[in-house]
Amino acid sequence: MRYAVYRVLYGEDFIKQSIKSIEPYFDKIFVFWDDTPWGNISEVLYNDAVIKIPKPPDASVERVKELKSDKVILIYDHVENNLNQFSHLVNDHILGKYPKPDQIMFIEPDHVWNHQQLSGALEESRAHLACSSRQVELWKTLEWRIPERPGRLSCVFWNLHNLDRIPQTGRHANIPNIPFLNSYVYNLGFCVSDKTMFMKHVLAIGFSQKIGDSLPNYGWLDNKWRSWNPVTNNSNLEISLGYEHLIPHALKFEEDLKWLQSM
Repeated sequence: MRYAVYRVLYGEDFIKQSIKSIEPYFDKIFVFWDDTPWGNISEVLYNDAVIKIPKPPDASVERVKELKSDKVILIYDHVENNLNQFSHLVNDHILGKYPKPDQIMFIEPDHVWNHQQLSGALEESRAHLACSSRQVELWKTLEWRIPERPGRLSCVFWNLHNLDRIPQTGRHANIPNIPFLNSYVYNLGFCVSDKTMFMKHVLAIGFSQKIGDSLPNYGWLDNKWRSWNPVTNNSNLEISLGYEHLIPHALKFEEDLKWLQSM
């Protein structure tokens, strides 16, 4: 038996495609949603304007309900900090209330799986207590991607055969020295709408310091993402302040993703 776990504050752009891509492989899909950002922020000063954060920030919950899937379970949960969030969600909301699964996958609402890659990941992951998939991070559209960033966490798999509870985890369901699979998921986080990216950027400015996470480059949204050009503005694309070089550029992506476009 397999469960999937999402945590959602925003994600309306691709959460339906994400769930549809994994639904045949999982017995239950838990979507934990929140209407308050980490750090409990309600407004952010950005470009000399006070941005009020709507509650909820987008229509992710409505998009999930539109699927009308018997496998999907929506649960409200709020945490102030995302450290150990996955352990909390599994231990306090799932284990003891639902039959213990053999495996749980932690996935974000902008991750979409190809069936062949997901089948491979489920088979590969059986050899590990916890492990992460690789990812293809698409950039702006399905025709561009950024170079693979080794060691960057993506979907995280946990095997529960010998566990009654999930141990303490980091910000992304991870433990130290987590192994990586060969299989990869498609990450569409850089392909969202301007409205969603604006909210993501403003929220990161608002809560990163409060939760002890990496600070974003304040001008990234306007100077890099919105104004990106493959010829004239295609270098140092990472959002984290001081680490811009970790995404050196975007490159043309030749793989056919018609299956994704049709979802």
